[in-house]
Amino acid sequence: MVDRVQNLILHDDSWSAYKELYYYLRSCIQFADGIFGNFEASFNIEKLLIVINELEKKERNSIFPFIGAWDNRLLDLAGENFKKLAEFKEKIRTELVNQWVKIPSYKTADYYNGFTKLQFGENGLGIGLKVFSLNYDLCFEKIVGQKTEIELGFDESGEWSYNNFELSDSKSYTLYKLHGSLDWYTDANSKKLKQSSEANADPLLIFGEINKLRAIDPYLFYIYEFRRFCFHPDLKLIICIGYSFSDDHINDIISQAVKNKAGTKVLTTIHRSSDDRQNEILKSLKLSTEFRDRVIFEQTDAKQFLGQTLCKEYLITKIDNSADTLFAS
Repeated sequence: MVDRVQNLILHDDSWSAYKELYYYLRSCIQFADGIFGNFEASFNIEKLLIVINELEKKERNSIFPFIGAWDNRLLDLAGENFKKLAEFKEKIRTELVNQWVKIPSYKTADYYNGFTKLQFGENGLGIGLKVFSLNYDLCFEKIVGQKTEIELGFDESGEWSYNNFELSDSKSYTLYKLHGSLDWYTDANSKKLKQSSEANADPLLIFGEINKLRAIDPYLFYIYEFRRFCFHPDLKLIICIGYSFSDDHINDIISQAVKNKAGTKVLTTIHRSSDDRQNEILKSLKLSTEFRDRVIFEQTDAKQFLGQTLCKEYLITKIDNSADTLFAS
């Protein structure tokens, strides 16, 4: 996504006005990483949005009293009252939603049927699965939801409530969308979270790691549920599909689960299974080499893993337990 935004800045007239601001922000972010010797730190859109969100707070930022003055270059580029900064953030957000998150046709996501086969296929699990997603799209709902019922936390009126999850064990799947969803919106009158039948024009999505632990539901409830199930006494395997391990809060919970219970393992898909990449993931999880055998690296992508690999027999081979107790509900 960084490459796309940079290409728009260079070649799209409607973006060119933000070129110097983008260069300034990116340079500052990479400079900050370099101060601590982290010269290999990647730059991504999420980092950029985190910085913009913090700058937008201006005097409301908790560290503002400790700052002598804003950098003159920032004041020149951000515009009066940081208006240009806000405009730039909105353009990035719109581009993210329309070109990165929204999918023209969900037929291209038919590999999500791997979840259905895992549950209902020959020798399927036959128990309710808890799926925690960092994706904003509707792939799971559109593909898996065609054939079975999914608990999403919304009632018949489209209103969200944590109470709706109390009966989730009766559903084949419970889906927790930790960072929001394309079909979420805030009702203008009640100010409550609701779900639309299709992708909303202005969906409730969280871009930027700092905002992901806001003390409001459903985000707070979902992260609590993620931690609760990661620490469940019967948990044996945490399966990460297509996860970049770039969210520190998620990483910390996974790390604690592995450290606190000897029988818990992590299985993750990985595009390149080099030692360097494996060490990067262990570092992100704050796991020392003594835990290396508790993290299973599967060199594949999400499409191949869901479409061809994932099944009950495969999972049994990854856990040091008998098949009789592996999937007890």
